[in-house]
Amino acid sequence: MKAIIFMILITVGTLQTFSQNFDNDDNSNVKVTRQGFGRFGGLDMGLGFVNAKGITEGTPYYFEEWNTAGVIYTKNDGRFKVDKVNINLHDNTLEAIYDGDKVFTFDSNNLLRIVIDGKVFRVFEIEGKVRILELLFKDGFSVYKYYSVLYVEKKVNPMLSQNTNKYIRKNKYYVYENKKLVKLKLTKKAFSKQFKSENINEKTILDFIEGNKISIKKEKDFIKALKFVTRKQTI
Repeated sequence: MKAIIFMILITVGTLQTFSQNFDNDDNSNVKVTRQGFGRFGGLDMGLGFVNAKGITEGTPYYFEEWNTAGVIYTKNDGRFKVDKVNINLHDNTLEAIYDGDKVFTFDSNNLLRIVIDGKVFRVFEIEGKVRILELLFKDGFSVYKYYSVLYVEKKVNPMLSQNTNKYIRKNKYYVYENKKLVKLKLTKKAFSKQFKSENINEKTILDFIEGNKISIKKEKDFIKALKFVTRKQTI
């Protein structure tokens, strides 16, 4: 019943330009995985778990707040708009809040692309599992970013009598070109080898990285190196 109510809310929020029909009872693009906030794996997800003040630093979600709206592109049901939507980085799923404190989890197998507050995400199959990756860079080829989250439980603070825990994000990068997704190694030599082409050789890329003191592991520098490569490839 709550699933039907939630789908009605989605229908109300559907963009007028979208030709989407939610009158069927199947709702194959959405499934309920939990009726409220409960304990999930190693994460402390009690009521109010999102950025619980004074208890845990960070969040297992991509966006810290839920004042978001997303346009979701699906295989079977076209595209539509959903409010209060977020990416759960722990189990790598798209979720939406409804009915105050309930969570809806979209079936990743039916997702194609997600746009939330200007951020673009796409679904890929990696090692036999469906994963949601963020589009980081696009110019001739695309670079995607995959997030994972670790939950670190620290010692109790005797002054506050509570744990000061922390969510730690870890990232992996992939290049998508010619319909192939390849994991990137964040080293100067690996980067230079990966992006060499007929117009730019490995040494030229390596010289640029070393000459400009670029650290491939720093995202701003990483993007700077990507822009250099694409500029040279189009000459």
